[in-house]
This record gives sequence, C-alpha cells and structure tokens, in this order.
Amino acid sequence: MAEGLISQQQIDRVKEIAKEKGVDVDHLTPAEQFEKDNIEQFNRSLRIKKGRKYFSMSVWPGNIPLKFDFSKWKPDLQSNVKKAREIGNQAYKAAKSILSKPNNYVLAGIRGTGKTSLALAIMYQAKQDGLGVMFVSTDELSSLIGKQYDLGDVKNRLSDIERSMKEADVLILDDFGTEGGMRGAIKPVRSDMQELMYRVANARVDFENNTVKHSTIITTNNSRHELEIMYNEKLISRLMTSNPERQLAFDLEDVRGI
Repeated sequence: MAEGLISQQQIDRVKEIAKEKGVDVDHLTPAEQFEKDNIEQFNRSLRIKKGRKYFSMSVWPGNIPLKFDFSKWKPDLQSNVKKAREIGNQAYKAAKSILSKPNNYVLAGIRGTGKTSLALAIMYQAKQDGLGVMFVSTDELSSLIGKQYDLGDVKNRLSDIERSMKEADVLILDDFGTEGGMRGAIKPVRSDMQELMYRVANARVDFENNTVKHSTIITTNNSRHELEIMYNEKLISRLMTSNPERQLAFDLEDVRGI
C-alpha cells in the first residue's frame, strides 16, 4: 500500500469502533456519505499521482522506454510451442496474482527468450489494474551510480529513483546480474550499487510479518549462485523468491534474430 493511503484494514477498524459507540456506519447520512466519498476520491487521486511518479522514475536501457503486452507474445516463434505458451500463461497468472497479494517472481533463462518482454507485460497489466509500477535496468542503474560523483544532477536523480524503487507496488529489475560481469568473469558488484540495492531490498520486505511488502520481478541470465557472488546473500534472499511456483524457467530458444 502506498504511503498516505487509508487501507481496508484501517477502514474496518474504524467501523468496529463506530459500532461500539452506537454509530451505524452501514447506513450513512448524506453528509457522512459525502465525506466517505471524498476520502475514497482522495485515495484514488493520491494513488494515481504516486503511480505516475514511480513510472516516471523508471531507468530504461539506453533511456528508451519499452512497451509489451500479453497479446504480442507469440509462442509459435519457438520450436517448443507448448512450453512458450505455458510460460506466457504463467506470466499472466503472475500479473493477476500480484494484484491481490504482493509476491516476488524470477524470470530466468538465456538471452533472447522473452524474459524482458513478459516482465513488461506483467508490469503494464499491473499498471492497468491500478498498481504503481517501475522498470529498472540494473546495468543502466549501475552506470548512473558511477556518474553521480561527477554530475550533481545525477546524484539528485538517483535519490528519487531509490525512493521510488523502495515504494513502487511492482518493481521490475531487468537483466539483474549484468552489472556483475559476463559468465566466466563474474565479480562482486561495486559497493555503492550493493548498498543502494540492499536498502531497496530491505524496504520491500515486511520483517515483522516475514512477508513481501511490494512485488519485485527479476529477469536474469544468471543462476542464484552467481548472483550471490555479485551481491550479499541476504540481499538476494530478500529480492529473489525460492518458491518454484514463482520461478519462470525460460527453457526456450534465442529468437531475437527472427
């Protein structure tokens, strides 16, 4: 839930207190109904405003916004059409699942198999359903972090990016691990990138209830072990789910050239 919004749990609690004091909240007077409608309208407006802010803070590869929806997913491009169709269905179910309950998902496989495309489809579906979404190319983010020491405006932008990464209902971390080098030359990610990502990872977890506070969707070409070489193991455990039902394995062919 975005900061400043009134949750259903809070509303239910207010109703309970009101009933204890003899107020019939299920049969409001015109004035009470007007006030209730204003609160709901305020919440909707605030949610839309915050959602636009999160999306505007997206870090796109090459600074070029990307777009993809489920109608563009073409299983027939793969030799294993059944597998491609199954992955598309899994991604669609993920998009609908995070609408009712925050969860983390991992889309893993070789390059060119459609991981980013389906992550975008999940994100735009969530955006359409009213959630605040944000896309971050981790390689591009790492580049920005390196520029902040020479460019003051970049440092200010990074502060806004980090805040949005912490709060967005749905955060896409695209090509996660690219910033740690190619296979065979993997090394720990620069410390300032690690520190930022650790703060983001912590903010997206509800430690009191041991649950996910906001959904994080990762696309990666790397194994979990390789990512743990690049980053702190605790960070990886907070961002990446261990639940096999929320891990989409892209055992497909590279079709970028098709």
